[in-house]
Amino acid sequence: MSAYVRPGSIDEALALLDARDAVPLSGGTDLIPLQSRGRALGTLIDVRALLGDAIEAQGDGLVIGAATRVADVASDARVAERYAALAQAAGQAASPQLRNQGTVAGNLAQHVRCWYFRHPDLTCWLAGGDTCYAQIGDHRKHGLEAGDCISVAPSDLAGALLALDAKVRIQGAGGERSIPIAELYGRPSEGHRSSVQLARGELITSVALPAPPDASAYERAGERAAWSFALTGIAAARFGQSLRLAAIGLTNEPRLLDPADPLAGLPGLEQTGWKRELAGVLCERALARVAQQ
Repeated sequence: MSAYVRPGSIDEALALLDARDAVPLSGGTDLIPLQSRGRALGTLIDVRALLGDAIEAQGDGLVIGAATRVADVASDARVAERYAALAQAAGQAASPQLRNQGTVAGNLAQHVRCWYFRHPDLTCWLAGGDTCYAQIGDHRKHGLEAGDCISVAPSDLAGALLALDAKVRIQGAGGERSIPIAELYGRPSEGHRSSVQLARGELITSVALPAPPDASAYERAGERAAWSFALTGIAAARFGQSLRLAAIGLTNEPRLLDPADPLAGLPGLEQTGWKRELAGVLCERALARVAQQ
């Protein structure tokens, strides 16, 4: 059984999180199920009360606190009016119960949905083992490119925020830094078995949205219209004559795509050719929704 600590300040939390077995707890909608399967074991450091949970204007954009509930992002009138892709992504993520408990930071930093990674009796490559079991087994819902791990980025919010050119603020023992959301993610490596590029002891504290695009949209496909995680999600945003197109569910990390040739370099694997076709349709729909009339 894991220990539970509720620190009284952000500095205390960061000091506790520097320990090897410590994990941050906010909404808990991903972490607690993982722990029930023997994954992400360690001391739970409850940081929810220490992180902001408001959506506030900042210059021409908005700042969203890390502990803001996904449901609150979906229902915020300013987000819906100015950043439609984000409101749509938040409104479709997971299920109503999870949206009402899960936080923005938790959604961005959640673990992959690969059933091999989450299996209580397997230790796959991403979990520290030697084998990506998906590559020798069922990988129908996995990625479109080969690698040490073929699991895919699961965060609906990440795809929308990438298209919207958002930034994330991160705090650690060494201070604060602000980075483009694209830099929060990367392909897992031998030395860092996660696509989320946070160092030990670091926390996402907020998300900053720039001035809104002229139009944005999010297209998503799941096994069901509700109560499901995305098989793939495509976000498009138009800033004047410039287009940004981003995808989740296709590669290890949320990926910016070329609007002129969205699936270039993503050939698909033995069992994921169907997902490539699906992504192509969603890209067409998203781009059509933001096209100049």
